[in-house]
Amino acid sequence: MQLDLAAVFKPYRKQAEFLSSRARNRFFVAGRGAGKSWTLTLDALMQAMVNPGVPGALLGRTDRDIKKVLLPFLREHLRRLQDATGFNWVKRFSADEQAIHLHNGSTIYWQGYERIDKLRGQNLGWICADEICWSEADELTVYETAIGCVRVPCPRPSFAVASSPNGLRGVTKLFRDRQLAGHPQFYVARATSWDNPHLQRDVIEAWRASMGQRRYEQEVLALALRPMSAVYGEFKDARHLIPWAPRFHYDARWVVGVDWGLNRAVAVAFQVTPDGRWVCCAELVQNPESRGHFRAALTAWIDATLGGVAPFLISADRAVPEENFWLRTVYGPRKTQVLTLASKHDMYVRNGVALVQDMLAPVVGEPKLLFSQSLPRSYPGDVAGILPSMVAYRYEVDREGNPTDVPHKDNVHDHAVDALRYAIVAGARFKELHGGRLPNRPGLGPDGAAHDPPGADNARPHF
Repeated sequence: MQLDLAAVFKPYRKQAEFLSSRARNRFFVAGRGAGKSWTLTLDALMQAMVNPGVPGALLGRTDRDIKKVLLPFLREHLRRLQDATGFNWVKRFSADEQAIHLHNGSTIYWQGYERIDKLRGQNLGWICADEICWSEADELTVYETAIGCVRVPCPRPSFAVASSPNGLRGVTKLFRDRQLAGHPQFYVARATSWDNPHLQRDVIEAWRASMGQRRYEQEVLALALRPMSAVYGEFKDARHLIPWAPRFHYDARWVVGVDWGLNRAVAVAFQVTPDGRWVCCAELVQNPESRGHFRAALTAWIDATLGGVAPFLISADRAVPEENFWLRTVYGPRKTQVLTLASKHDMYVRNGVALVQDMLAPVVGEPKLLFSQSLPRSYPGDVAGILPSMVAYRYEVDREGNPTDVPHKDNVHDHAVDALRYAIVAGARFKELHGGRLPNRPGLGPDGAAHDPPGADNARPHF
């Protein structure tokens, strides 16, 4: 029996190019909503069909990713295949083994690769790995471990990846270098969000209107951008420093971010205009002798800076619960929202950094995050204020000396930018702090949240 899989599953052109490639190493580098997980799970099914009697593995960032995102797509593919052939290809589904056994003797194992050492020693004919560029595990370690497991002889051995790019580093750089060298066993198919005909155009336009330039190029256009050494390379004096007198902006809301550093503590204050511009206009930078000393300094500074007006929002790290409880006791009765970054999503640094970058350099319009020219450029102590920190805040480097996506905590420049990030992440919950429209929040956290929005993939057209 011959079956036209393209007619059954109807992949669009870029997906079909990836699925039909016979290269041993294949990379579907794609934008948000481009159907990465749908494509990868279909590739896993195809590998199981063309390699009968051979075990393979479908890998996700976490077990939650597997259960909530990948397995539903794989079940849908199997249902479509059964409808097209009139035959149930599944012999046995085993949750205990984390495996699907097919009637042709193939087995599709599934597991998360956040603990990559569990994969060592397995004998497989093929592997499909999802969102490898956005995992908590080192992507090159995942690749090097996984590729060593593809050693069972079969008609078409394969290592396939589907992911949005996270800069020109790691696996993305590896595939690019091999491609430039003309290596016949490395293949890359790139798809932007615009390439997916099942994704509504106005959804992509909404992303474009609410994203920063760098995030749009990376998450929508799927461009592998060269890594920046500066976390906030978008920050420029000429564009982001403005003259600002807080006393003249009576319609602005006040937002305060606090970093409870040990012997090094920083608070920053913003005035947020009705149209959603955030202006950082005051800061408190101290080497307090104790928590109590900083409490007293913080309340005095807020009262003096805000002129007795209650802040709309105060946000701080959840790491010091007793200090946050004190904040709620003092400012809660004044109708101030006192929030800590309690969820994994909020605490994930990449998400907060992306929100700040979006506000510094939006695709459409002027910057949404600005700074008063009157802020100090330096302090005599061993902790920096916000302006020098925006310039000096850097990424750590990898084993080859290339910038990673992990900010370096030097205990000098990280306190002020952490306070800023806490305020902006907490403020993303309030549309009144963003001109009446909530910002587009990144979904890159380690809790296994799907990178693509619901309804974006081929299997779930909703229009």
